[in-house]
Amino acid sequence: MKAERSYQPAMVILVLIVIGIFLWIVLKDWYATRIETARQQESQEWQQRTEVLTQKLTDLEQELKAARGEAPLGEKVAEVFGPPAAEPPAQEKLLAPEEVQRRVMAFFAYLDGRDYVKAFELQGSVYDQYVQTMEALSANPPKVAGETESLYEMLKNVSYFSRVMGRKRVELAAQVLKNEPQLIEPAMRVFFQWYTGPLEKLRGKPSMRTMYACASFLVDTFGGRSYLLRRDSKIRLLSLYYCIQVIDRANDQKMNPNGIDIRPLIASTARDMRSQTGLAYQKQYMAELERLARKYPGQ
Repeated sequence: MKAERSYQPAMVILVLIVIGIFLWIVLKDWYATRIETARQQESQEWQQRTEVLTQKLTDLEQELKAARGEAPLGEKVAEVFGPPAAEPPAQEKLLAPEEVQRRVMAFFAYLDGRDYVKAFELQGSVYDQYVQTMEALSANPPKVAGETESLYEMLKNVSYFSRVMGRKRVELAAQVLKNEPQLIEPAMRVFFQWYTGPLEKLRGKPSMRTMYACASFLVDTFGGRSYLLRRDSKIRLLSLYYCIQVIDRANDQKMNPNGIDIRPLIASTARDMRSQTGLAYQKQYMAELERLARKYPGQ
């Protein structure tokens, strides 16, 4: 009996030691995981701060150039589109349709010569890829109404561009956005003038129906908005601005089947546009948004 009684405390101590070792191992792993998570979060925050500071430095540099009377569009724009394209916005004149198409093709020719584009080993030129992309988007418009009816439809919309355009073309477009920050704003302006201009000589000019479908997708669906949120602030803001322009034209033609109300979008875009720095045509954008605010009162 005495041996058994002396044995029990030893077992209790042994069990407590085992439990203590187990808890120590568990707490050690938990603490290590917490530390690693905290480190990763801190690293992501620093990366985001670095990107924000880099963007601010770029914006400040453009503001200094503007203050010195230099055109914010820079020498690269003149190199691609020609000297008239680098005129200060205050001197800008409405381009002739033939000049618009010349600049469109000059943009594609410039991209053909870039090393990061050559690395894709495209079949044909960038312009050929663009034409095929527009044909695919026209033949397979995104679904706007009823997107939230099922998770499947939402997931289809999230992957819309990669499904329709193809992953390789989406990656190419992303590389152009990344490598040509100086060209994107004037290029978007030229392309919109082409899309809404009278000439039909070049292949790849989308119909108003196609432009309306894509604009509706970007501003009125979860998939479209999530795509814009992955872009930097300038690209996102300019995309919203041109979406408003497209939907306004669709309203004029009595073809807004999705019932998009652009009044709140005009107000929010104007507010963001007013505080955005580094835009070459900011005054023109603001004037147009103010005109549209008068055209669509009540918000």
